[in-house]
Amino acid sequence: MFDLIIVGAGTAGYVAALYAARHNLKVALVEKDKLGGVCLNRGCIPSKALIASAEVFEKINRAEEFGIKVEGRVIPNMDAIVDRKNKVVETLRRSLEGLIKVNKIAFFEGQARVLSPGSIQVGQEILEGKNLLIATGSSPANIPGFPIDGTSVLSTDHILELRNIPEHLIIIGAGAAGCEMGTFFGTLGAQVTILEILPRALPQEDPDISRLLEREMRKRGIQLRTGVKVEGMERMEEGVRVFLSEGEIIQGSMVFVSVGRSFNSKGFGLEEIGISLGPKGEIVVDPLMRTSLPNVFAAGDVIGGLLLAHVASEEGKTAVDAILGQGRPINYHKIPWGIFTMPEIGRFGLTEPEAREKYGEINVGRFAYRSLGKAHAISEISGEVKIISKKEDGEILGAHIIGAFAADLVQEISLAVQAGARKEDLARAIFAHPTLSEAVMEAIHDLKGLSLHRLPSG
Repeated sequence: MFDLIIVGAGTAGYVAALYAARHNLKVALVEKDKLGGVCLNRGCIPSKALIASAEVFEKINRAEEFGIKVEGRVIPNMDAIVDRKNKVVETLRRSLEGLIKVNKIAFFEGQARVLSPGSIQVGQEILEGKNLLIATGSSPANIPGFPIDGTSVLSTDHILELRNIPEHLIIIGAGAAGCEMGTFFGTLGAQVTILEILPRALPQEDPDISRLLEREMRKRGIQLRTGVKVEGMERMEEGVRVFLSEGEIIQGSMVFVSVGRSFNSKGFGLEEIGISLGPKGEIVVDPLMRTSLPNVFAAGDVIGGLLLAHVASEEGKTAVDAILGQGRPINYHKIPWGIFTMPEIGRFGLTEPEAREKYGEINVGRFAYRSLGKAHAISEISGEVKIISKKEDGEILGAHIIGAFAADLVQEISLAVQAGARKEDLARAIFAHPTLSEAVMEAIHDLKGLSLHRLPSG
């Protein structure tokens, strides 16, 4: 008898398993695919490994800016880039396997079938447990008329294994994955067209951040088409044709469909035991990750919400804490995240329109990278820090950064806010010079119009 059986060994599942084991629970972890789930194998880690290669390629091509002469042609080798990515993933997966073993977690490979709230079948084996955690994650969503085949129509799973630079890559969806892969392949020399039905790229981000990213993508030669609807496609002997709603046809080498995720909640017994699902197939949970059945919990992508690896980790730990009788709800409004476009983006909290709608009068502080000494020293002057606070009491409502190391920089603001800091507290902080984090300092001071280094047009 296990104290906890976990179905799904992605970020929510394996983190919950390790956390439960550290609290002396007897844990079984079941996974039908690869340990580490989407994030490690087909998401966060492999995509960032690929993007790191593109950043090196771009840096070499800009070497003369730094007084370095590079002789000969610099050519990206996609086989070597993908092999390096695979090596990074394999190294981390082996490390994770070691953690599972050293923490004495029973690991079962195979498709799980939920027989009851306390009983799971894996192959011919029946596992019994006092508690059950469903952490089965999500899969790439599709749209009608674009049957994914892994050759001419790619999902987020396929794009990371592509071993050639397409002559013309058509991307449907200007969300995080679409923009990341668009800037990756655009940097390596592909012609890239991104099609988005909504009015701007990264429609969930702050409009100023979207505007700055769109500008940077145009500089790279990426064609972004917003407010357009795709109707279908046809495969040709060489390439594809994509049909837009206004009758326009775009011809390319292949299509990358990047239109979100679908929840892995069906087909393994949840319906039969009576777990409540939401309108999109997500598992419905309360703030402590409890489902509609006693002693059955769910965490990670499969419950919807913010589909982020670090959120999944926290949800997995929250479920374990609830089992231990010490659960505490997650404050989703203060969680930071990054989008690893070129330049990258860091964000937490409300966008400016969201803050104005909710609170009315607010203060907005900004500081451009181009006014920062360190940014000039490293030739990374494209970017901006934007911080939003309540006008009445100085509570920080959100922070949005685009530029070099943005996903790291936003963390220091998020950490301060999670610790209860307001703009007056942050304004008294001393930042090291010369650093990119000084842009955060200047944006904080700009909330009161006191940024000393902001240019009038910055």
